[in-house]
Amino acid sequence: RRPRPDPPRPGAPPVVMSFPRMDNRPPPPQGPPAVEAAAAGAEEDPFGLPDSVFALLGAPGAGSSEVLLQVSQRRARGASGVEVRRGADGDEEIPLSVCATTVGTRIPREVLMRSPWLSRCMTAPDGVVQWRSLGGEENEEAPVEEDVEEAFGGSSPSRGGRKVFGGGTGVTCRRSSNPEALELGLPLRGAGRFLAPSGALQCLEISAPQAVMPFNPASLPSSMLLSHFLWAAVLELTTLASTCRQALVATVDAATVAFALAAGHATEDEDLLRRCYWCLRETMCGATGVPSMWLDCRGPVKLAHGLLSHSDGCGTPLRVLSGVLEQDLEAKKQRWHAPFDGYTLCQVHRFRGQDGAYPHTYEMRLDHSDEVVMKAIRENEQSLCRIFAKSADPVSASEHCEEYLGSVVPNFWGTVFTLRDSGTDVDALARRAKDAMLLPLRPQSSLCTIGYETNLLGDCPRKISVDFQRGGTKYHMENMQPRWDKKLNSYALPFFGRVKKASAKNFQLVINNDQNTIFLMFGKISKDVFCLDYRGPISHLDAMAIALAALAKKRAVS
Repeated sequence: RRPRPDPPRPGAPPVVMSFPRMDNRPPPPQGPPAVEAAAAGAEEDPFGLPDSVFALLGAPGAGSSEVLLQVSQRRARGASGVEVRRGADGDEEIPLSVCATTVGTRIPREVLMRSPWLSRCMTAPDGVVQWRSLGGEENEEAPVEEDVEEAFGGSSPSRGGRKVFGGGTGVTCRRSSNPEALELGLPLRGAGRFLAPSGALQCLEISAPQAVMPFNPASLPSSMLLSHFLWAAVLELTTLASTCRQALVATVDAATVAFALAAGHATEDEDLLRRCYWCLRETMCGATGVPSMWLDCRGPVKLAHGLLSHSDGCGTPLRVLSGVLEQDLEAKKQRWHAPFDGYTLCQVHRFRGQDGAYPHTYEMRLDHSDEVVMKAIRENEQSLCRIFAKSADPVSASEHCEEYLGSVVPNFWGTVFTLRDSGTDVDALARRAKDAMLLPLRPQSSLCTIGYETNLLGDCPRKISVDFQRGGTKYHMENMQPRWDKKLNSYALPFFGRVKKASAKNFQLVINNDQNTIFLMFGKISKDVFCLDYRGPISHLDAMAIALAALAKKRAVS
């Protein structure tokens, strides 16, 4: 903290605090300032920005184009009783407890009008309180003189027979006309505690049509970026809010996820909530489980009784993320599980490790554009094969990331392969990391079964069956049996020029041996490139699973 300045000597000129103006007008003449609002405590805001940033720009009557903006912030009520401690000089002292602060400044009206919400508040009747949640919900309250209750519910404590302005979970605004002023009351609980008083002016200045310096969110600490995002949401500065949201989503990690979750829940921001969920999913359900520092309270983040909280005081129940899980399931169903009309022509590329060793990675690419659709990885001959969306790196990604689509699980003999969706193996997770079960999870389910008939001698072509259910209808497909070709001295099938190499892996799937409708065709083009053509009711994920099963090692199928 800065030391307090010495009091002025009798007869000495007053000390005037100055702050750079946000427009190009010359500053008003220096003179004895009329203090409209003074800080009730010397406490700095949580982000290291002192309240002196609101130093007065002029006297109340400096000009009709200026409006007095006051920001009131209540502090959480401390424990009852008096704490007596011994100071550095050995004397007993009672530390000062600040319960509320009010800071203010005069700003040009055109700067205030950059916020649509403040513009509406300027047209409200005198003394009427406007309330706005961080999520955008608005409400008009009765005049403060009538001793109204807080907008969030419940009565607010009084001081000297008058309601203390602010508190709750939303931002309140009260207009007065003589002198013309707006008084903002900051929330007392929830993510609103991260609203620094100085952030309002900073966001208004950043939103200038021709800003002096471009706004760079990457240069701000995460806590200050969060404050700017919340203020932009309250002031309806959509461009600034979008910029801050993108930067917040990119910086969410295990250290910042607690207050990012609180902000996402308060503002009902789906993008931020989704990023927080997948960050928590990878952190809590990964190989190491829930971080021990979250459980024994040795760090700033604490997890207890289903509540994720931060040392700064914000706490959010993990159950608020249930909607993210439902949206993810619906989006993946529409993108990867839904049937479609017409044929999709693709190729599957296999990438081996050094000297052909595992792991093997796979890519499904569209035949006409070479665009990657899905990726997959198999760690060894008998391991399951995990499937991801194209944006993931299969080598480093886990089954708890957002891009995970499912896995193909073989049995010991390699005769049955089961396609499982992107859900969680809750039984295995409960045994390995019990605390991770506090997070909303969806149990894993089976989507498709691929079967190979046992054929140890290899004296006949392979027999393949595929069973799945789509839209309430069960489908059973089998591969079309090839015919013996005397000229080639081998079994053969017509592949219409799509397949270039002879292989036991080449097959076509039909229903009831109807050769006029081929639902899937798989065949070898080169050593590590394979043709994969399919149509509905087979989905993208089904086709990828069938191809991966065809390329897997099989102990009981020659």
